[in-house]
Amino acid sequence: MRLSAQGISWCCAGLMILSGCAATPPKTVEISSSTELQQVESKLSRFLGQSCVNAVDCDVQLSWQAYGQGKTFSATMQAMYPSSLRLAMIDPLGRPLVLLGAHGNRFTLADNNGAIGYTGTMDLDVVHKFLPDFIPKDDIFYWLSGRVNRGGMQTLSTKKDAEDKLYWYEVAYANGNSKDMTHKLALNGANQLVRHMVLDADGDIQFEATYSEYSATPRTCSWPGRVEISGDALEADFTLIFTEIFDFKPMEQKRFQVKIPPHFEVRKIINES
Repeated sequence: MRLSAQGISWCCAGLMILSGCAATPPKTVEISSSTELQQVESKLSRFLGQSCVNAVDCDVQLSWQAYGQGKTFSATMQAMYPSSLRLAMIDPLGRPLVLLGAHGNRFTLADNNGAIGYTGTMDLDVVHKFLPDFIPKDDIFYWLSGRVNRGGMQTLSTKKDAEDKLYWYEVAYANGNSKDMTHKLALNGANQLVRHMVLDADGDIQFEATYSEYSATPRTCSWPGRVEISGDALEADFTLIFTEIFDFKPMEQKRFQVKIPPHFEVRKIINES
């Protein structure tokens, strides 16, 4: 069935903690010194090998602009590797507006204003409008946490930023829906990921995340305080600000299972034929 305009808006704000519009590819220069090149290549290896948290319990501020409209919500969020997510958006008085639960390939969304519940799968066309199919659903936590899935990753080139003190790594994945695309990763002096781009064969940025305001975690790697998402493949711009982090401990899977109240109308979302 077709989602209403309100339903699409909630899915875009909730289902996709990921969305946007175009950015500019970086200006880079070659690394001429073999010694420096080796040091920069080992920098990526250290980044990928860090011990990192696999869950977060936090308050966030979620902002998005799509279809000529923009909104900002306060929300509580729990997320856990690889793709479990619970997001509760609240009004200024602290009352819940929307509750989203996603685990594996399924999601449930409860719209308290409309007393409507939505159920569906992550491979729906409406989801791909805000989470392109070349972004694996099992990589959601990587994108939220400023990390990179190293499984099947091949490094194609290593360069320096022509303007900023950043190091750029062009990588590709041999398998999956992004096998015909390249990724560009930028690490700063603290060995933190500050930009992650996905480019098509023409060099256009289809998806990009920019990370900033990192803070320490109980593990080796740090956690970004601000994530901005954009790209040609998306239908919205998105900013996620972590306003308070309560814990990084793993949670039970039932935490991500949303129960729709019995008096709600339930709508199962399917692709239109």
